[in-house]
Amino acid sequence: MQTAFDSICFLYPDNGEGSRFDRMFPPLGLELVAAGVRDCVRKRCLVDLRFDTDWQRFITADTDLVAISMLWDKPLDQILELTGQLRSLRPGITIVAGGRVAEANQQALVTAPEAARVDVVFSGPDDGRFRQYVAHGEPAGLSGVAFLKNGNFIRVPASAQGPIPDLPRPDRSLRRSRYRLLRRDGLDLGVATDAIQSSRGCSFKCSFCTFNRDLEGNNIRFTTRSAESVADELAEIEADYVVFVDDNVCEDIKRMTRLCDLLIARGIRKTYGIETRINLGLHPDVAAKMALAGFRHVTFGLEAIHDHTLKFLNKGFRRHTIENAFAAIRHLPMLFVGNFIVGNVGETREQMLEIPGFARSIGLDSIMVNHLRCRGPEPLTQAVMEAPGYHIDAATRKVYSDALGLEDIRQIIRQIKRDFWTPRQRLETGWKVQRLLKPLRLHTLARHWTGWQLRGRPDAWGRRRH
Repeated sequence: MQTAFDSICFLYPDNGEGSRFDRMFPPLGLELVAAGVRDCVRKRCLVDLRFDTDWQRFITADTDLVAISMLWDKPLDQILELTGQLRSLRPGITIVAGGRVAEANQQALVTAPEAARVDVVFSGPDDGRFRQYVAHGEPAGLSGVAFLKNGNFIRVPASAQGPIPDLPRPDRSLRRSRYRLLRRDGLDLGVATDAIQSSRGCSFKCSFCTFNRDLEGNNIRFTTRSAESVADELAEIEADYVVFVDDNVCEDIKRMTRLCDLLIARGIRKTYGIETRINLGLHPDVAAKMALAGFRHVTFGLEAIHDHTLKFLNKGFRRHTIENAFAAIRHLPMLFVGNFIVGNVGETREQMLEIPGFARSIGLDSIMVNHLRCRGPEPLTQAVMEAPGYHIDAATRKVYSDALGLEDIRQIIRQIKRDFWTPRQRLETGWKVQRLLKPLRLHTLARHWTGWQLRGRPDAWGRRRH
């Protein structure tokens, strides 16, 4: 097949300063895009700046296209600095980008000075468009692209997203790096990790969520891969711990039941991490089968514990629903994690500080607490701006009020975590982690801990503490 490009470098640009502070999981989206052109270009390489600090050596004399995944928050000036370096290394090279950050900054990227300009920005999932671009070398005729033509900014809206396809699967053969389970302070826990996507979109309409909407603000329809294709991919994955990156992996409960049956019947033994809603607690028989199949690390998007806050976030359930759901499944051999959001309109300091006690009462083993942000175009932004005394910080997009400023909420988050992680809670959670996460072996952990201490306790990026 004759194509416009012959040698492509797929670049994951997070070097440790963005949201991904660790080296735990691979750039799955880039691997999926790379798989789509496996049979039509002569040379492909994948560069992960979390590992490849000497990334410049991969931009060789024959590299004619660089595809960048701009997924995590990164200042625009840093992005343009990187693209400027690429153009200095290889004058005349074509640069394209995708991911949420690229989508949000598409006009700034394609109209930047020529020495740092991005030629094309893709919006939404690839679904074959990148392959068409590689074949023809022009964005004309493609949907969901932004580019410059005759000095004019052109933006073609994306078409409605279709079903998530079973194929191709991410091209894991391009990896040179080892993805491992790391503690936040840099300790390697000795567990190989990987990721998989089995569905796309979400049928629910939480007011704060931007991941279930496209650039036009339209809801992304929930679609799934077949249980058989997911089981096939899991059978090929070598890592012991696999995370599902789906927004709500249990939305189709019948498909989850079928997937568990396949994993058990085929003897595919791994430990899986997922994110879901509390609807799982309404199907305790399915949850029990999931635990048997290896789904042991389950994170729930609870967000709040009071009815008025749950309504503000448009969660679609109430406090008693949470309590009933966990009462039905808390006995299962699963590690339960709860996601919470604080700083909501109408939420007081005292109500936020009730989270630790509530979390322990329903049986959570760990919690994550986040400051409410309005990233747009979610409907939450308008609701916050219309609330008297509430504001959105321009730099961070965090919500604050006249009564509780940014620093106040930061201190509240720290207090919530301190109150939850009592000595007893640490012991109970630690014991449960060791018992349930089968890939975690004490002798391996002890060996890694000793080596980590001898090396000066370096962080996740190999930097020693002073």
